[in-house]
Amino acid sequence: MTFQLDTQKIKDFVEKNGAYTYRRRANTYVLPLPTRKPERAKFENGYVAIVGATLRVLDGENLEYEKNDDSIDSIIDGGKFDSAETEEMFKLFIENELKDIENSTITRVEHFKNIPFIDHKDEKKGEIGFFHFFYDLYIRDNEEDFQEIFSELKSEDLLSEIIRISVEKESKSFVRKYKMLFPGLKEQFLQDVRTLASNPAFLIQHFADLALHYTFIAMAQIVIQTNKITFAQTDKLHRIVFLNMSEKGSKRRDFYNEGLRLLREEIRTFFAHEHTLNVLGNNTFIQDGNWFYKDYADFFEKQGPDAQTEFIQSIYYWINEEYVLYFPSTQRITYEGQDLQTAFRDLYDTLRKNVKEEINSRYSVAFETIATRFYRKAGGSLGNILALNLDQIIALIAVSVGPRGNQLELNKLWIELEVRGVFFDKYSKEEVVKILDNLNYLDKKSDSGDAQYVKAIL
Repeated sequence: MTFQLDTQKIKDFVEKNGAYTYRRRANTYVLPLPTRKPERAKFENGYVAIVGATLRVLDGENLEYEKNDDSIDSIIDGGKFDSAETEEMFKLFIENELKDIENSTITRVEHFKNIPFIDHKDEKKGEIGFFHFFYDLYIRDNEEDFQEIFSELKSEDLLSEIIRISVEKESKSFVRKYKMLFPGLKEQFLQDVRTLASNPAFLIQHFADLALHYTFIAMAQIVIQTNKITFAQTDKLHRIVFLNMSEKGSKRRDFYNEGLRLLREEIRTFFAHEHTLNVLGNNTFIQDGNWFYKDYADFFEKQGPDAQTEFIQSIYYWINEEYVLYFPSTQRITYEGQDLQTAFRDLYDTLRKNVKEEINSRYSVAFETIATRFYRKAGGSLGNILALNLDQIIALIAVSVGPRGNQLELNKLWIELEVRGVFFDKYSKEEVVKILDNLNYLDKKSDSGDAQYVKAIL
């Protein structure tokens, strides 16, 4: 076996009408972010449309919600009414109830399935992209677990029965696109949904918020860790500092440099990583897809130094002899025994220089859209700040503490939140304590801070 980039495969991948194109999503899927503005998901109806699609697919139904008006008519025809007026009133009631559900008025778990994607052709593509990302990362490998959780929460009321009848089952399966890099996050999400299920009303209110939160944290961590190339950590989350919406900030606080400013800098030229990883995937030895830099490092650690050297040399050969044909001003880089980290960095830097700025801009704006749509706090001269509102904080604390009857030592709450991707500085922690105290969720065993416990919220 040879361990090289396949120059012909790369040529077939990048070349279009003799010109170099910065393609992606052939060998590795990284983030569900478009580079075309019309396809950007704006989440005008929140994240509930992605949750609705998830529950439909879990139940073997269509990805997209399609209301079957004939089924409502057949139910009406089979009913017994004392007058035509009563029949018409009942039909109007059902239609209005279904319309309310489609507008996100959800009172039962199965109502989620009647939430459609946005009625805009291009933006719908963006929402469907987020569905695939969320489903692949958090649901796919645990489908039976989630099916069991939600089947136990289903109702038997008439409206729910009509909803079940009014959809057409479809056994279509979706090929995996994205790979979960953080197994701890995936298992934590499953555990949190199980915890939420102990209080169905709370789950209905906060499930979409929780799904959104885990999506955003996964995206942010993928960006930060991929930027580390082979030094990426998949068993430890990078520190991303949030503020509380109720707080005032200052440049001296941790959030200023470790919050939204950090993410903006990390995403600024990240599109080049998507392309670089897909170029690397055109090699002579990969049988499956979705390899990130760390996957190559782990692979060559097992293959030995000779195989790694052969691969590294092929990277520099491709830069110096192939890529330069498309971009003659490319600086050639002599192979002088560079390690894998350096070779990947050189390849990324070389490719990054010729990515059009409008692509970088649209890509990064698509990422910032989800951050500012759901986590934005206006900070005046500080600009936009990454912050959690009260509902988000309560939901995360609720799953951190656990079901009714549980208590969590206050000092351990911060650890539980960090496991879920939320880091606070000491001032934000003090604000959270005030919130918990005001809501009577703090059990003070004594005057000692170590003896304080957070009560169960569920």
